[in-house]
Amino acid sequence: MSEVRLETERLRLRPAGIRDVDEYVALSEDLEVTRFVDALDARAAEERLRANEREWRDRGHGMFAVLDRRDGRFLGRAGLKYWPQFDETEVGWVLRRDVWGRGYASEAASAILDWGFAVVPATYFTAMIDPDNDRSIRVARRLGLTPLRRDILVGDPVVVYAVAREDWVGA
Repeated sequence: MSEVRLETERLRLRPAGIRDVDEYVALSEDLEVTRFVDALDARAAEERLRANEREWRDRGHGMFAVLDRRDGRFLGRAGLKYWPQFDETEVGWVLRRDVWGRGYASEAASAILDWGFAVVPATYFTAMIDPDNDRSIRVARRLGLTPLRRDILVGDPVVVYAVAREDWVGA
């Protein structure tokens, strides 16, 4: 798997892999966290992480484990996900509820977008957000993403936010 490592002022990001299965399951145990994303039991988390390892190997990007820089504690996941049905790459984030409101999602996604625009030949990145997910909408807007269209992702309605390479200035 890729050796990509990103660091911000408060975070360390490394490619998520099978070693993170327990953390993925624990993240899914909070119903408020999984209100807008699929909850993962151990089997589903393992499948998702194996798919992520393949995405890193095949595409050179994927989901990162988001870790606290001070103590290495798992805070959530964030990264890039290619959606072949749209031929688009999404930046996404899911964090533990006890760290919501501290700017970690914006900090992680900003670092990922900086890195993504440097290494992925995409002209823009999207964020596919449930229309009722006010927290993620605020993060997307803070990052400079603007509504592009409404769509359906894995059977659920989303608003697709986007930022073009030429408009990206970092957050």
